[in-house]
Parts: sequence; C-alpha cells; structure tokens
Amino acid sequence: MQSRAWLQLFGLFLLLLFPPATGYTLQLFEGPVQFSRSDFSVEDQTIYITDTWKFQPGDNLQWADPEYDDNDWEKVSTYLGPSELPFIEWEGIGWFRLHLQVDSTLVNYPLALLIEQHNGASQIYLDGELIYDLGEVSIFEEDFVPYRDSRPRPIRFTDTTEHVLAVRYANHKAAQFNEYGFTAGFRFLIGDLNYHIQNRIDEVETTPLNLMFYGGGLLAFTIIHFLLFVFYPMEKRNLYFALFTGLLALISYTELGTSFSDSPMLAISYYRSTLIAWILTIIYALRFTYSLFFDKTPYQFWVFAVAGVGLAVATWFNADGLNFYRELFLLLTIIEILRVLLFSFTKKKEGVWIIAVGLVFFVMGILFTILANMEMIPSGSINGNLVGSVVLIFSMSIYLSRDFARTQKRLEHKLVEVKHLSERSLEQERINKQKELERKLLAAENERKTKELEEARALQLSMLPKQLPNNDYWDISVFMETAHEVGGDYYDFSLSKNGTMTVALGDATGHGMKAGIMVATAKSYFHTLANEHENLEMIRRMSSGIKNMDLKLLYMSMMLLKCDRHNLRIASAGMPPSMLYRQKEQCVERITLKGMPLGSKPDYPYHERELSLSPGDTLLLMSDGLMELFNEDRELLGLDRIESVFKEAADSSASDILSQITRFADQWAGTSSQEDDMTILVMKAKESTTL
Repeated sequence: MQSRAWLQLFGLFLLLLFPPATGYTLQLFEGPVQFSRSDFSVEDQTIYITDTWKFQPGDNLQWADPEYDDNDWEKVSTYLGPSELPFIEWEGIGWFRLHLQVDSTLVNYPLALLIEQHNGASQIYLDGELIYDLGEVSIFEEDFVPYRDSRPRPIRFTDTTEHVLAVRYANHKAAQFNEYGFTAGFRFLIGDLNYHIQNRIDEVETTPLNLMFYGGGLLAFTIIHFLLFVFYPMEKRNLYFALFTGLLALISYTELGTSFSDSPMLAISYYRSTLIAWILTIIYALRFTYSLFFDKTPYQFWVFAVAGVGLAVATWFNADGLNFYRELFLLLTIIEILRVLLFSFTKKKEGVWIIAVGLVFFVMGILFTILANMEMIPSGSINGNLVGSVVLIFSMSIYLSRDFARTQKRLEHKLVEVKHLSERSLEQERINKQKELERKLLAAENERKTKELEEARALQLSMLPKQLPNNDYWDISVFMETAHEVGGDYYDFSLSKNGTMTVALGDATGHGMKAGIMVATAKSYFHTLANEHENLEMIRRMSSGIKNMDLKLLYMSMMLLKCDRHNLRIASAGMPPSMLYRQKEQCVERITLKGMPLGSKPDYPYHERELSLSPGDTLLLMSDGLMELFNEDRELLGLDRIESVFKEAADSSASDILSQITRFADQWAGTSSQEDDMTILVMKAKESTTL
C-alpha cells in the first residue's frame, strides 16, 4: 500500500514502452492444481497458485469434507473485488474450495501457507481437518471479527493423492471495502516454510527499525526547525519546512501501521492516512518553495491548496477510486515547483542551486523506484524514495542553514560590541537550549523503546498456551515469571490424535528481543515436529535448524517429554535436572540427562530415559532461573532446598505443590531482584477414569 503517487504517470508511459515480465501463476483448469518443488519461484521460494477457486455462498460445515461433490460450484476470484462481488450471491459468508495435488518432491516437505491478503475472518481446512483460525467466523455480523496477518503457517502434504483446501470465509463489510476501492477477500500462496519463517523474522527485525529510524530523523528535523520558528516567528520558512518534514515522518509511521496492523479496516485507515499525508506533504513542499523566493504568497498556491485539501478529503471516502486525480495533482505540483526553480534561476536568486540539486535527486529517486518496481533495472538494496527524500531534506535544511548563517554574519558586523559583552550568557543559553532539545529527544526515544518492549512482551506471552491440557492421566500446573520485559523461557503442549501428549520446556540464552526471537523459532519447530517425530529426532532437527539460522551466540536449552498415559520418555538438551517423587517409596529421584543446548552441536549423542509412573507420583520440571535464584546474601537457592520443599508438598495437588514452591522462592529472594527467567512445571499422575 506504499504510496508512490508522485510519478506513477511516468510509470504508465514506461509500461507502454517496456512491458515488465510477469510472474508465473499456477492456473486452475479442470482437475486439481498440480505443483512440485520445481515450481518454486527462484526469487522468493513461492508457488503462485491461482486466486480462482470454487465458491458456494452460505454456510455448511459439510463443505469442508474432501469427498463433497463441488462440481456445480461456480468459479470466482478469492479477492472479492468490485468486479466479482456484485455478480455472486454474497451474504457475508461463503465457502471456497481448491483441489491440489503435489508430486513426490513435496511429500512431507515443510511448506508454508502464505497469506498475501486477508480482509475478513476464515477457518482453513485441509482434507476436512481444521488447521487454522483467522479471526472469528460467524453468520452474524455482531459476532464476526476480521483478522489480518501475514505470518507463514506450516502446511504439509503426506502423499501424492488429491487434496482439498477449503476456506470458510466471512466478511460482513465486503460492500464497504469495495466502496473504498479495496478488495474484500483473501489470497493464499504456497512457499518454503524455512525460507519464509526466516524472511518474516528478518522483516519484523528490520522493517520497523528502518521506518522508525527514518521517521525519527524526520521528526528531529521537524522539531529543530519548528523550534527555530518558535524562537524567531518572522522566519516562517522554518515553519513550512517543519510541516513538510513532519508530514513525511507521519507517512513513515502510517506505513508501519499499514504493514503490521492485524485489523483490515484499521490497515485501510492507515493507508488512506498515508495517501492524505502525501497530498499535504506536496502542498507544504510547494509552500516552502514559494517562501524561499517570493515575499508574498502567489495566488497559484491557494488554487493548489484548495484542490489538494478537497482531494485529501475525497481520498478518505474513496482512496483507490481517485488514483488518477491524485497522480495528476502530484505531477502538476512538482511541475509548478520546477517552474519556480527555473524562474529563480533566471532571476539569479542566491542559493537556488542547492534546492534544485535536492529536488533533482528526489525526482530521480522516485523514477529509480518506478523502474526497479517494473524490473527494468536492478534495485539491489537501494530505496530510491528514501535516498531522494534524504537528499531533498538535507538540501532544504542546508539552504535554510546557509541563509541563516549569512544573516548571522551581517548581524555580527553590526553587533560585534554587544556580542563581546554578552558572549558568555549567550553561549550558556545556547547550551541550555541544546540540552533541553536533547532531553526531549531522549524522552521520546525512551518512550518509543518502552512501547516496543511492551509490544514484544505481549507477543511473547501470546505464544504460550492459552490453557493447560485437560488430560485424564495428568494434573498439570505451570508458573512462569520473566526477569525482563521480554524473557527467554518457553513451555508448550501438543496432543496427538492417538492421545500422546508432548510437553516442552525451554530456556533461551540471554533476555530481551533476541531471546524472544529464539522462543518464537522454537515454538514453530515444536508444533511442526511434535506429532511427527520422537524426542531425540525432534531435538536433532530443532538443533540443526537453529544452528542453520546462524544466530551467533544464541542457543536454546530444551526438555521434551512424550506422555503415553503414565509412561514417559524424557530427553534433555542442556536443561537442569528434573525431580520425580515416588509416592509409594516417599522419596525424590533426580533425573539428570546431559546434553548440549539446541543450535550448538546437532550431532551430539543425546540420550532418552523411559519412566513409568503410578497414580500419586509427581514430576517437577524447571528452568535454571529457579535453582540459581539469589537471596539477599547472594546465596543460590540450589537443588537441595528445592528437593526438600518438593518432597514436603508432593502429596498435594499440582497447583498446591506449585504454590508452595513459588512461595518458598519468594521468601528466599526477599528484596533481591530476580536476575533470570523462572519457569516451573508440575505434572502429577492421577487415577484415570478412562479405560
């Protein structure tokens, strides 16, 4: 949704001269869509399956059945754009089905379901099995909750037979989307899971930071020149320049909201705000240009201003429908700016060449971006819009600074005596103003970082299980407390179809954002492998995958349990010993399994131990944050004290055992601060009522 409206008319002309190469899309003919590993796009490891699916309005869960006869369903585009929606019986909810068939190269290959667009709510079924929920699907508008998310989701095909991908899709505001000029549906692609997970991690790491850095630089220019205007209101050029850079900063933040908002309507609002900000930006760029070379504002400016404001208001109600008029307005405004510069050249205005250089680079940057988007020239990692904007802003700032410096020199000759008398006081005042400016910038930066950490913490907590498994054989209770905003501990559960429960408890090295990334990676691997592989194979695959990610000194300790009723198989990769209380013998056994953390040595000879528990026996798992907890005298809590408390409480329920251990840990720590994340998991074998 990034606005490139400046010179898209140039792009239309260039498209006529040099038609770009089109991507290969697997089209839907009669029979299933067939694809293999050779269909992956070299550039982005993606298979562009068709957006034309079979469609049936209404709601019937039997339509998820792969054996259901859908031959009489009509074929429509899943985009649900203005060209499709009026011609189908859309009542807010409907089903889409696509028949797929992979060859042997993609059987059990880690694939990803890529969500290119999703402006409603959906339930996704593969061969009749619900695999993903996106939002809240309902036939009632008041219960419908749309969701927008571009994270890759694992999908696996286990054989070469025909498969059916069915989507139960709802959008009760589809007409409103179309009225705004947007499509109301979805678009799914298929990609390489590992590639797109890494690509998503890179995007989450770099894109917000780049936009925030760019926006922060613009905001700094805005604050500086606005303060210059406040201190010297007669120089209104600083105000116009501050408004120009401030609107550019707003664009960087609205584009960030457009890319990462999980609400489709909110993302559209961000997008419309971006378009409006572009219009206002070019208006103030024109106003700033006039202020440089004219003492009075020409009447042409008010024509452009009225037309621009009217176009901005209309854009809010019909964003995509006014593309041509916005492009025309922006092009005419740039032509007017060039005309003013040429006029100033003829009048030999001082310093006009500085602004001209910046504007030429700005136009060249936009042209470069257009050509790169049409794949007519290689773009590499260069962002033409960014480079052009930076040069333009610096040229404007240099011009103002140069003009200010020349004025200052003239004043220095006239006020040299006053300067000598007040030099010290003026210098101190300048330092104080600089410190105040730095303090405000630092406060804004601290507030931004605090907000980012809170968002990262909320994301990490959302990756933990929403509720504990309801199991006939186990009474389970878990406690987690992070030492920082974003922790590195992780626990999870997975139930297979045969009733086997897989339990994971992990601890990433370090804290903060990097540890949070490691936790997200481990969770993805866990849910991909838990029901397909045994403990040791899971550890080897997860360790190899993390090592291949090349996260430098980041590792992940992990303990895995496979629970078949009261029979356990336990394996560990660098985790502390676990404790097993035998109720019959009234004793505690320590289970120590040595192993290197995940990501260090995938070929390390890990070991697995099998245990058989009786009702009343209790298993205690923990991260090292518990046994390494310090008291006020800098003494470690240690395993012996934990074992003593565990043994005393072991005849209680799992939640009571956990409460007594955490209460003892709080008493031990006293007023000393927690230095490491702490996770405790208690599993108590109970009498099963299931035969």
